[in-house]
Amino acid sequence: MLNSLDDHAIMLKVKAGDVEKLGLLYHRYSRRLFGFFYRMTSDSATSEDLVQNVFMRMLKYKHSYSERGNFEAWTFHMARNVHKDHLRKNKRYTWQEDMSGWEAHLKHNDTQEAFHQKTDELEYLSRAMQALSEDKREILELTRFQKMKYEKVGDLLGITESAVKVRVHRALKALKENYLKLDGPALGSMSNQAGAD
Repeated sequence: MLNSLDDHAIMLKVKAGDVEKLGLLYHRYSRRLFGFFYRMTSDSATSEDLVQNVFMRMLKYKHSYSERGNFEAWTFHMARNVHKDHLRKNKRYTWQEDMSGWEAHLKHNDTQEAFHQKTDELEYLSRAMQALSEDKREILELTRFQKMKYEKVGDLLGITESAVKVRVHRALKALKENYLKLDGPALGSMSNQAGAD
């Protein structure tokens, strides 16, 4: 029965004092939040810590959740704030290559040659992403990886939907330029995406 409740209804129960229900929201959102933080930091341990911080803040600020709220937008608003706080404390990130999870998946599904090609592409793409400015990396994370609608991202960032489209286009263009500067292997899908937006 509880699984059929939407995120908003569950968060209202948490707000009303049934804090154990936050566990269900953790189950639904922790992987997405980890992905968001990992692509912003390139560090697994840091990302895990930041996910925990988001849910601790949810408990602390549950009273601020609106009766007409959007849980997804509220969650990523908190995640952005947690990330900004982390940046302020740590000044900057160091690049770390942590490809072990991808390698295990690719080795299982591909020939040796295809495996090496894909891991090269992922490494170059990840490095190109890290070379982007913070705002460009964030806009791609929200729209491409978290697959949030442009309208929701606009609400989250306090800009219009058309401004989101412009920022995504610029970020994809910068990502492509960074990738090519690294002399990475051909990545046609990214080029097509950058041209399509």
